[in-house]
Amino acid sequence: MISNSNISSKQQTLNKSFSLNGIGLHSGKKVKITVEPAKVNNGIKFIRTDLTKDNEVDALWSNVSSTNLCTTISNEKGVSISTIEHLMSSLSGMHIDNANILINNLEVPIMDGSSLPFVEELENSGIVNQEISRKIISVKKEIFVSNNDSYAKITPNKQFSINFEIDFESQLVSKQACQL
Repeated sequence: MISNSNISSKQQTLNKSFSLNGIGLHSGKKVKITVEPAKVNNGIKFIRTDLTKDNEVDALWSNVSSTNLCTTISNEKGVSISTIEHLMSSLSGMHIDNANILINNLEVPIMDGSSLPFVEELENSGIVNQEISRKIISVKKEIFVSNNDSYAKITPNKQFSINFEIDFESQLVSKQACQL
């Protein structure tokens, strides 16, 4: 089980900005991102600096526009950011609620193919507690969603825990499981 005792009940942001340069995995284009602290209730926002109009995309599940080979989010004007998974998982894992991500292209750089470069920069930047309480989802009843032979189930629990398994026909991925 994971203990929630080290997780702040307050919203959090970075203490200072950091920048990274890399190549987009699918586009092959050079890209620079700068992750900046943001005010309370800002959420995570991507801001395309290569565009001058309608260039903000909120990192929300409702803005996911494609999951073909990567996760892409888009705003209502069709401006998109792709391959956000590793950066978003690092922000989530480090409990960052509010940040602006300036990006000069359409795809987050792949770096080493993991979240580690992002996590290291977040650790170096430091984390600041903000004055507003974090919004926390409380699961009140079981939720079950299925599609063919795949499913996800969320159940109420007093402690946070995850149990998942994947089983792909590919020998590279094959069957994997994790319990936390």
